Amino acid sequence: MPIATLSEVRIRYDLSGHGDPTVLLHGSLVDRRTWDMVRPGLAQSLTVLVYDRRGHGESTGPPRKHPVRDDAGDLAGLLEAIDLFPVHLIAHSYAGAVALRLAMDRPEMVRSLTIHEPMFFGVLEDDPATAPEADRLAEGVRSMRSLVRDGHPDLAVREVMDSLSTEEGGWSRLPTGVQQGLLRLADRWAEELGDPESTHPDPAAFTDLLIPVLLTTGERSPPFLQRIVAGTAARLRNATLRTLPGVGHVPHLADPNQFIALIHGFLVERNVPFT
Repeated sequence: MPIATLSEVRIRYDLSGHGDPTVLLHGSLVDRRTWDMVRPGLAQSLTVLVYDRRGHGESTGPPRKHPVRDDAGDLAGLLEAIDLFPVHLIAHSYAGAVALRLAMDRPEMVRSLTIHEPMFFGVLEDDPATAPEADRLAEGVRSMRSLVRDGHPDLAVREVMDSLSTEEGGWSRLPTGVQQGLLRLADRWAEELGDPESTHPDPAAFTDLLIPVLLTTGERSPPFLQRIVAGTAARLRNATLRTLPGVGHVPHLADPNQFIALIHGFLVERNVPFT
């Protein structure tokens, strides 16, 4: 059971495959196991690192004062501890902010970024047509974080899952065991979405970041996520935008083979070397 000890933080990780180093960063309310359906396929041509972010799965450490920067610092420490960089970063949802932060703070560690549906509500604020939507999203997050703080994580997580589901009643269709796992991480979710950088990325990223970035959204995802991804892609200097047919917010679970092909295709198309 590989564990990297970084001062007060202990990070549980798994490494498999061969080829260029690649890191899979899980989003909120889950842990490294969310990548189980795509990791074997990616590991056929890439060295794949999956790990539990601090406070998730089997990783432990003190509460994060600045979740995005603390998570990026943890990942940098892990990569240094196991001597695995530069890497391709593949991030889901909230973790997109972590990937972007690491690329800004430690550019020598990152070769490319792939981000599926980051929670960058801030990109909607610049356009008068979408600014009211950004306000509604921010208010919704504040309301759900209040539910968690007031001892009602079940109501908050239900709202989160229903808002991201491709069909009505997303929460009620989840198995009881999955629901319980999500509820156990509600505090971590509230911690993450309370960090302004999780929804309003550093503006310097849109002007200074030169590495290839693949931004993806699901054909069946909520329209607000599709608009966020399109707005983010338009602001980055070296971005490719892809809409994935037939899937929503979790393509690595809904259609693993499509997700694997997407990653390999991006690395070839943008001439990012991989073995």
